[in-house]
Amino acid sequence: MTPGPPATQAEDQVSEQVLMAAYAVVGARRTSFDTMMWQVPALTTAAQAFLLTIALQPGGSPAAQAVAAILGAILAVLSAQLMAKHRHLEMSDSRLAERIERQLGLEQGLGVPPHAAGRFRLGNHQPWWIRLSSYRLWLLGVASFGVADLVVALDAMAGLGLFH
Repeated sequence: MTPGPPATQAEDQVSEQVLMAAYAVVGARRTSFDTMMWQVPALTTAAQAFLLTIALQPGGSPAAQAVAAILGAILAVLSAQLMAKHRHLEMSDSRLAERIERQLGLEQGLGVPPHAAGRFRLGNHQPWWIRLSSYRLWLLGVASFGVADLVVALDAMAGLGLFH
């Protein structure tokens, strides 16, 4: 097998141009996934407030309260899954962007890949509340709404009257 012809400067430029185009596409897609991920808890919180208002309404029928609370619990599960999916896709594109940055030599010029995790870009000496994962905290918050919904649904179905 004979080796191919040596790479020319034009081929190197095309390769870099292709990498830059791919980098732009991956960066835009990553930003889109990140934006969608953070829209989920905002919309979920509004929907949960509406459903919990119905579920905790004094004098409402136990059936309506139970249905509203069960819908809230289902919404919490769906929202957590959607957040996790968007996070997974965003992280996948972030890793791909890092690989492209390495191929383009951006890491050497900047000292750190632009899409590296925050702890690499900012260092480990940040306050504890900055080091916490906002994604994990919000996922915990969405799950907490789901637990509260289940408690309200059980209360309404059992007729315990814990919230009246």
